[in-house]
This record gives sequence, structure tokens and C-alpha cells, in this order.
Amino acid sequence: MSRFLKLNLLIITILILSTAIYGDDRPVGFKPLNNGIGAREVGMGGTGVTSAEGGFSFYFNPALSGMANKIFLHLSYTDWFLDTYQSGLFFLRPTKFLNLGFGLIFFDYGKLELRSDKPEDPVGEYSPKDLSLYFNLARSLSKRLSLGTSLRYFYERIYQEEAKGWGLDLGLLYQVSGWRIGFSYLNWGDVLKFKREAFYLPASCRLGISRYFLVNNFSFWPAFDLTYSPYEKKWRFFLGGEVNFKETISFRFGYAKDSPTFGLGLKWGIFQFDYSGIIKKEFPTPCHYFTFCLKTGY
Repeated sequence: MSRFLKLNLLIITILILSTAIYGDDRPVGFKPLNNGIGAREVGMGGTGVTSAEGGFSFYFNPALSGMANKIFLHLSYTDWFLDTYQSGLFFLRPTKFLNLGFGLIFFDYGKLELRSDKPEDPVGEYSPKDLSLYFNLARSLSKRLSLGTSLRYFYERIYQEEAKGWGLDLGLLYQVSGWRIGFSYLNWGDVLKFKREAFYLPASCRLGISRYFLVNNFSFWPAFDLTYSPYEKKWRFFLGGEVNFKETISFRFGYAKDSPTFGLGLKWGIFQFDYSGIIKKEFPTPCHYFTFCLKTGY
């Protein structure tokens, strides 16, 4: 077991050093992957490396799903801007040896006008689309430590051109006395190519820390994530929290990059509904996230 841990730590260290040394400004695609997924996590300022729950956990950190002991099914929808939208499906199934997860994110850019090289009336319409798949494996090595990885598939279509490729996510999580600290390396993989251009995946290193507090009927979960995008040379931070009353109603708040977030969650038996909004300066109205969750034992 110790050899397995050392090997994963070595791989993650090599990835960090290689992107730090060789990472430079490169054309980056699949930007919608940075929009976040899960109304609860977005409401908490986009944090999730150590605080995400259920199937959405391996979107932020593929090791986080190793701590789950229930079956989760998440359905999400995001009303992004104008007629653009994002939808997702995430499923997590614990087993005795490995926790298994599957995820799908679909982003539709809406209808765009198709024009020729000459400035004239549109000759038609087209609708670009992105698709990303997750195949997650995670294992809890002890009550404190979990490791995980996700095999990724990426597909993008713009008019009559397609780009597709494979990628990988890696992560680890350590928890003690209510504290959690985690690290993940996300969207590492192929260079995706169209006929006339190529672009890189939005690779990122994420470090997160959170602390769970329980006082009588109330619980409070503050979280902080720090992200570095090596190809864009950008640092981003995410800060947020959740206040929960009797595990029934939750209020969330946060700050994602330069945008405030807010959210609300309701639980009823094995069902959960979450809503969140994010206020972006460049958009005239907030972006709205909706999530339905089914959670049960196995």
C-alpha cells in the first residue's frame, strides 16, 4: 500500500514540476470546463477540492469520491447566458475495493450566424457543442487518506469540424479532526486539433482546504481553493461556505474569482434539490445553476 501511495505522489509531483517548467502561453480550449458544475459547489464560491459531495466530487478532485459510502445520482442544468446552457449527469457507486464514478458534461453555445468571408447577410446557422466524459476510480486507503484518478474523453464540434482526445485527472485527499486538505491535477491530456488549428485542454492544479463544524442543530463548512492554470499563467482563488440546519435546509455563499455567488439547498429523505447563482460583471443577469440529487445506501 505504501508503494502505491509513493507512486501516486511521485506522478503528481512530476506533473506539477513539468507544467511549472515547460508551461507557457498556449491556445486553450474547452473553456466551459471552468464554469463549474453542481449548484451546491458553485453556491460555495466554486470550491470543491475538499468540500464537494457525491458524484460532483470527482469533477474537482478524483480522490474525493473515495470517501463516499452511499450511491449518488446527480442531474444538473445551468442557464448560462442568452441561449447557451450546460447540462450534466454524474453517478457514483461505492464498492468494497474501489469507488466507481461516471460523469458527463454537455455545453451548448446556442445558435450562431454562419457567414462567408464577405460582409454580407448570414448564409445559415450553426451550433457549437462541447462534450466531456469522466470515468473515475478512487480508493480510501485509510480513514484519513484517499487517492483517485479519472480517465477523460473530450469532444468538440464547430460547424463541420470536430476535435477529440483523451485526458487524465489525478488527486489525493487527507483529512483529520474535521480538517480536509486536498490536491488535484485536472484536464491533463491530448492536444486537440481541428483542420487549421490546435488547442490545449484547460489544465489546472488545484489545492483546497476546508473545515467542518457542528454546533447543536447547525453545521458550518467553510472552504478555500487555490488554482493555477499553467498554459494561461493565471492564479485563481475560490472562497465560500455552507450553513446547514438539521441537515434539511442549507444556505451558501462565496466568491469565485471576481464574482459573488449564493445558493440554497433542500433535503427530503433520499432527495435533494439545490439552486445557486453567480453574478458576473460581463453578463447583464446572473447565471443560474440547478441540481437534483438522489442519494441512497448500497
